[in-house]
Amino acid sequence: MRRLIAADMARLWRWRPFRLGGAFMAVYGLCNLLLHFALEDRQDVGPEVAAMDFVITMVYVQALIAVSFLNGDHSSGGIKNKLVIGRTRGEVYMSHLLVQYLGGLILAALYLLPALLLGPLLLGGPGAGLFARLGCYLAVLLSFTAIYTLVGLLLPRRWVTTAGFAGAFLLMSCCARMDAGLAIPRTAPAYVKEPLRGVYCLFLDVSPMGEALQLIGTSFRQSELWVLAVSGLGVAMIAVILGMIGFLRMDID
Repeated sequence: MRRLIAADMARLWRWRPFRLGGAFMAVYGLCNLLLHFALEDRQDVGPEVAAMDFVITMVYVQALIAVSFLNGDHSSGGIKNKLVIGRTRGEVYMSHLLVQYLGGLILAALYLLPALLLGPLLLGGPGAGLFARLGCYLAVLLSFTAIYTLVGLLLPRRWVTTAGFAGAFLLMSCCARMDAGLAIPRTAPAYVKEPLRGVYCLFLDVSPMGEALQLIGTSFRQSELWVLAVSGLGVAMIAVILGMIGFLRMDID
C-alpha cells in the first residue's frame, strides 16, 4: 500500500497541471495578501480573512486537478495495470483518495506560506481563531477530496472534469444565495421564514460548499467549527463508502 501511494504521489508531483496549480496558488496567495494590505484602510481586513480566502479557490482548483488526474489514470490504463499486478480495488481507491488529499494540502500550503510569513508584517499577527479554522479545514478538505475521488474514479469520461467544475460553481453559487437570504432582515418582505430558513441553515452546515463558505469568516451563517468539522467528516465517510461500493462493482476495461 505504501509503495502504491508513493508511486501515485510521485506521478501527481510530476504531472504538469498539478505543478501549474501549485504555482497559481502560491502567486494567488501573495497577490491576495498584498491586495488586502492595499485595501486595509477601506476594509476591516485581518490576517484571518486574508489567510482563509483560499478555501473557495481551492474548491475549483482541486476539482480540475483531482478529477482530471483520476480520469487520466483510467484512460492511460494505469488503474487496470495496478489490478493486473495484484493490487486490490480497495487499495487503488484508498491510494488515490490519500494522494489527492495530500495534493490538496500541498496546494493549500503553497497559498498559506506568504500569508503566514508576510501576513504578520503587513496585517498583524494571526490569532488562535485562524489555526482553529485551518484545523477545521482539514475535515472540510477531506469531504471535497472524497467527493472528487468518487466522481473521478466512477465516471471516467472527459466531460466529467468540466461537469465537476461547473457543478462546484453552481453549488457554491447556491450556497452564497442561501447565505445572502439568511442575512435579509426580519422586517423586509423577502425575509426567509421557517421552515425554509432551517433548511438553508442545515444545507450550509452539511454541504462542503456551505462549510467552505463559512470557514472564510465573512458569511452571515457562522456555525461552531466543531459542527463543520463533524459534518465534513460525515460527508467524507459517506462518499468513501459509496465510492468503494461503486468501484468494487465497476467494470474496468
